[in-house]
Amino acid sequence: MSKILLDYVFPISVIEPTPAASTAFLKQACIVVNPKAGQEANVGNIYECASMTAVAVRTDNTNAQQLFNAGMSKVYVLLATHLGLDEYLTPELGEFFTLLISDDFEDADITRVAASLVKEDLTFTAVETGPLGNNISIEYLDTGTAGAEVVTVTGTLSDKKISVSMESTVSTATQIKAALDASTAAAALIATTISGTAGDAQTAFAEDQLENGAGLTVGEFDGVVGLSTQDTAIAATEAARSNRCAFFTLAGNGAKSLFYAFGSLLANRTNWRNQQYIEMPVDDEIDELGDAESLFDDKVSFVLTDDEFGSRLALFAAGGKAIVAPYILKNLRVNLQSEALTWISGNQPQYNLKEAALLETRLQEDVINEFIELDWITEGTVEISLVEDNFVANGEINVAEPKALWRVFSEMQQTL
Repeated sequence: MSKILLDYVFPISVIEPTPAASTAFLKQACIVVNPKAGQEANVGNIYECASMTAVAVRTDNTNAQQLFNAGMSKVYVLLATHLGLDEYLTPELGEFFTLLISDDFEDADITRVAASLVKEDLTFTAVETGPLGNNISIEYLDTGTAGAEVVTVTGTLSDKKISVSMESTVSTATQIKAALDASTAAAALIATTISGTAGDAQTAFAEDQLENGAGLTVGEFDGVVGLSTQDTAIAATEAARSNRCAFFTLAGNGAKSLFYAFGSLLANRTNWRNQQYIEMPVDDEIDELGDAESLFDDKVSFVLTDDEFGSRLALFAAGGKAIVAPYILKNLRVNLQSEALTWISGNQPQYNLKEAALLETRLQEDVINEFIELDWITEGTVEISLVEDNFVANGEINVAEPKALWRVFSEMQQTL
């Protein structure tokens, strides 16, 4: 039926607001595994897998089974042969917020070792571990005079080259080391040591890269990274890193506890819970109070085994905070951004104080207060002001991060 009269008298233009941003990625995890035979060409690729059958196509590692056992319906699989993951975890990745290191990798793969290079009687070791130390090269140019070697440093922050102008087969290891040590720019990049005979002459060589800078590096990935280790010292070091969960384990159990704990956390589609004292599938043989106290003090995640209650998740933390803290903060950030975008695109507001107040109310009531009601945060405020005809969030969001590392310390005093 024609509605021409209505459209003539009162035409209406419909403005479609931008849909709310999805936070589903917060409940997804990617596991880092070695490729199985025949999958070597796919190293660096990430695959979505909805079953262990799909996982088994890519790797022989079975850690993902614990994620499925805990209730997850799919996982992402990253094939890798080392833990320098910077080149694979690009900033535009948006499928997952959790990265779990499988037990295909050992402690030596996790710990950060500086890159190095040995040339005749000298050893060059990067000052920085990780990407900055892994991208340094050195060369000897037969363009100088023995005893008057000249060092120059060129390149970008992520790709430095050190050139030594020396006299080939005449300049000694001692002389070259002295020149490198005297260069402020070179000394900031490498430490030079004499590993052979100090007085031996050295030979010019073409540009060569410092290598074997092992260790877990994730580049710009800002999510939670989980790993397991049998070494309490490594666990304590890693647990102190921001958004890093370090799980103590036994050699025979590998990453089972790590994966099951994260599976239980992420399988809850509607809420964030710390999974405190849930039943765990394996016994990591922490059954002495002193051992448990030590791990707790270092904020290392672990399973406690009790004769009556079995194996229970005793601590689950990331970066020294409750495991849910980074997830809630990321969730809050995305929701605030999404709510602001949806409101602005749907209302096409004028940039004035009235509209700023309306946006502020929308963010406070629909996002901040909702998080408070869910007990995900204890308090929070947002203030929108007008600066040069732009909406500006000039107030801080005060979030009391969850501390729920649940232990109740008490003292009982007997009275006469």
